[in-house]
Amino acid sequence: MKTAQISQNQLLLFLTLYFYSTLVGFSASHLIHISQYDTILVLCISGLAAGIYAYFTIKLANRRPNEFFVHYGKEIFPHWIHIPFMVIYFLSFLHTSAFVLREYEDFIVQTYLGETPNWAVGGMLGIVVAITARSGIQTLFRTAQGLFFLILIADVSNTIFIGKELKWDRWMAFITNHSGYGIFAGTYTTLPFFGEVIVLVFIFPYLTEKNKTLKTTSWAIVLGILFIAVNFVFLLLLFGPNLTSHITYPMLEMVRYIRIADFIENLDPFLISIWSTTVYLKISLLFYLSVHILAQLFRLKDHRPLTFSLAAVMVALSLQMSGGTAALTSFYTEAWATYSYFIEGIPLLYLLMDTIKRFIKSKPVIK
Repeated sequence: MKTAQISQNQLLLFLTLYFYSTLVGFSASHLIHISQYDTILVLCISGLAAGIYAYFTIKLANRRPNEFFVHYGKEIFPHWIHIPFMVIYFLSFLHTSAFVLREYEDFIVQTYLGETPNWAVGGMLGIVVAITARSGIQTLFRTAQGLFFLILIADVSNTIFIGKELKWDRWMAFITNHSGYGIFAGTYTTLPFFGEVIVLVFIFPYLTEKNKTLKTTSWAIVLGILFIAVNFVFLLLLFGPNLTSHITYPMLEMVRYIRIADFIENLDPFLISIWSTTVYLKISLLFYLSVHILAQLFRLKDHRPLTFSLAAVMVALSLQMSGGTAALTSFYTEAWATYSYFIEGIPLLYLLMDTIKRFIKSKPVIK
């Protein structure tokens, strides 16, 4: 496979949007329900833990910086252990892309296209994702680079125009209202979102200036938390934790408060369409990784023949995986975090085993 080139700047912008996407759009009400006014503290703790995790993940990738994880992993673990792990990652990335796609389908159908079936929305986005994946990972990161500042302007505009509606007397609650359980439960749920820096293990050979990757990832986590925290603070100041936790899409309701003069109303389709691009970027990367892993497992020189067939599987899986928003929410609240810890912990096992092997080899032989 030809190695593409992804700059550190592209990586920074992409990861920032990646962290921002689903946590703000689909998980805000659940996180605020758990953590209330401790949500900002939870984000900071999760970001710090994610930075530590990123250090170990990048350390593993740096040991063989120009090789793909699917290839060199069998040098660390036996072949009969490594292959099942890679199959798990293939299925996990495909499942997660389908899960996020289903969340997006439900959002669009329930909010804007009430008479449109889910398969139409999923099919259209699936085609776009397949074309993006077929074009290569460099195209995906360049797309994020081009969209970043447009998304940033939209998000900043949102916070500026909504400012006059906020109830500023709630500020004191961020200092006085704390719950140990809320902090622990919220952190347990939120950390896997940032733990998705695991994707770096699979795309590391594509990166330029690999020695700067940890610094870039750390800044991406900081920027992602900053963007997310601003939106969450505004949600709490506007609606309060109780009302926010009972709204399915609180960010949408916050955007609908925006009124510019008397002639520009209902800006939510414009702003939500920009936010939707971040969801598209996340789905595209996860789907690309599933295609990429499968192509490497089958030792194919080109992943492109697999894209449209796997995209059809992704769309079909998104349509069949649940009975609706309630079932998706149930999976997210009850099982998703634990499942993610298992998936994201596998590279640490590889790092531990590789470290042990290197230590054994470095020990002098006593005759």
